[in-house]
Amino acid sequence: MHSSLGYNLHRIGQLVREETSIPLKQYGITPEQWQILIALYERDSITPTELGEATLRDKTTISRILPALLQKGIIEKKANPNDGRSYMIKLSEHYREMIVKSLVDVKVHFEEKVFPIILTEQEQSILLEIILKLRRGLKDN
Repeated sequence: MHSSLGYNLHRIGQLVREETSIPLKQYGITPEQWQILIALYERDSITPTELGEATLRDKTTISRILPALLQKGIIEKKANPNDGRSYMIKLSEHYREMIVKSLVDVKVHFEEKVFPIILTEQEQSILLEIILKLRRGLKDN
């Protein structure tokens, strides 16, 4: 195994993404789409630029993800009343409950089927502390 901290953090991110996709399959969404939907769940409606900022995704990635969600009817696109060159995205009301259920399913998947097999409760607590410290240090709001 590579000993670089940055490499290993990136690798863990990839592995967690793969693991996250397991409980999300029943909803027909990917972890990347899920991240977008959570950001929309937490806000009324926002522009694609604001969505990119909220999810740390670039414009190209946002532009790639949104059409599939629009086609499925999970999100809605409306004209931006403040800027005619832009538009607003919001989560369709019908799918708000799906997001709540998916959050629970992913939490249960990791807390019952993944982490207890790998880490003790104390290690999980320490890991969370370290992750939150890193996020604060990296200015993640």
